[in-house]
Amino acid sequence: MSTTKSAATHPFVAHLRQVAALEQDRWVTADEACAKAQHQLDEARRRLTEAESDLAQAEQQRLITSERVSAVAEMITSAEGFLNGPAAEPSDAQDPSDAQDPSSHQDPHSADPNRGGHTRPPESQTLKELVLAAFTGTEALSPSEVAPLVRVHRPKTTDKAVRATLTTLRREGALVLVERGFYRLPRQEKHM
Repeated sequence: MSTTKSAATHPFVAHLRQVAALEQDRWVTADEACAKAQHQLDEARRRLTEAESDLAQAEQQRLITSERVSAVAEMITSAEGFLNGPAAEPSDAQDPSDAQDPSSHQDPHSADPNRGGHTRPPESQTLKELVLAAFTGTEALSPSEVAPLVRVHRPKTTDKAVRATLTTLRREGALVLVERGFYRLPRQEKHM
C-alpha cells in the first residue's frame, strides 16, 4: 500500500496533475471563446437576414415606383401629343400662302420609309412619329441628339417628353436600346 500512496505523491505525478489542471483551464477558456464567437456569428447572420429582407423590400418598392414613373411619363407624352396637336396651338396652323402647295411645306424626310414612313407634314405628326423620324438607317442616337430634331417641328417639346417617348417606342419594339441612353431602329431581316 505504501507503493500506491507514494506513487500518488510522487513529484512527477504532482507535476502532471498541475499540467492537466492548466490544460483544463485552457480548454474552458477556449470553449467560452467558441461559444462567444458562435453567438456573434448567429447575431451577424440574423442581421444579414434582416438586411437582405430590407433590400428585397426596397427593390420591390423601387420596381413599383419605376413602373409608376413610366406610366406617368407615358400619360405626359400622351397629353402633350394631344395638347400639341395642330388644333391646339394657333402657331401650328398653316400659313394661307402655303395652303396652295402642301408639298412645299413637307419635310423631305417624312416620306422616307427608313424614317418611319410618315407622309403627313411634320407639324401634324405625333411626338412618336417625330421621334421615329429622327432615326435613319442603323445609327444610334441619344435623347440629347433626338430632342433638337424634334424641336425643329415642336419647339415646346421637353427633353423629358423625348426620353419618355423613346422609352415607350423601345417597349413597343419600334426602337432598340443599343446601350445605356442610345437607341436605334431595329434591324430589318433580309428575306431571300
